[in-house]
Amino acid sequence: MKDIDFSKVYSVFKLELFEKCKKQYYFNYLDPEIAPVKKQFVKPRDYKTRGSAVHGAITLYYYLPKEKRTFKNLKKCLEYAWFSEKDIYKNPPLGELGGFRDIRHERNVYRECLQMLDNFLKLEKKFPKLFYVPTKNIRESFPDYEEMIKPISNEVSISGKFDRVDELDNGNLMVIDFKTGKGENGFFQLEFYKLLAELNFKKKVDKASYYNLKNKKIKTFDVSEVSIEGIKENILNRINNIKKEKYFKPQKSRLCSHCDFQEICC
Repeated sequence: MKDIDFSKVYSVFKLELFEKCKKQYYFNYLDPEIAPVKKQFVKPRDYKTRGSAVHGAITLYYYLPKEKRTFKNLKKCLEYAWFSEKDIYKNPPLGELGGFRDIRHERNVYRECLQMLDNFLKLEKKFPKLFYVPTKNIRESFPDYEEMIKPISNEVSISGKFDRVDELDNGNLMVIDFKTGKGENGFFQLEFYKLLAELNFKKKVDKASYYNLKNKKIKTFDVSEVSIEGIKENILNRINNIKKEKYFKPQKSRLCSHCDFQEICC
């Protein structure tokens, strides 16, 4: 692993976690006792397994020769992508390691994944002009994150993982993010990815899209005129708010039941 001070590297997840719950952010990144061993607190969740599997299957699909990009082979990709973050080499069924109550629950979620992959193929252009796809090593993909780290000031860097980046007809780029949940997604994430892509690929990003695989909808934004300096300022302001925070109080909501630190949160 490279000699990187990850305390100075910010992702969309990290920034939005602070907005969602300051206490959860503190446990994840600042608590001197909890943060270094936070993985011990991570609980398997069925939606995490589902999201990881769908994203992994799509990534593997892009590595297939064009003539083999069929739903049949996409299903095979899902088989390989069906693993638990708690034990990436555990053979299915995953059971509790995947966040499943029993085999019926696991099968139902697997069927949901197949439906989302079918939706993906119906939304997808037959042969998109791919510019970037994640690593084929979907079980150990952290190097993708490391390689994308770029400074935006003397003190701060940003990074993240792209689901896909396409080249447009004019030679510029479009960033695509696949969504497997129900919720709406904000514009900040796409702005963040525009900046990250332009810093890494040295090409302008004109468009950014959410592919909602559950609802079978694509939402595309024109980001060609969005100011890079404005995005940097927004990110640095958010980071400054984190640095100024003293209390890191919990934000109680229905999301607390999904928090890995619920049992130790006051």
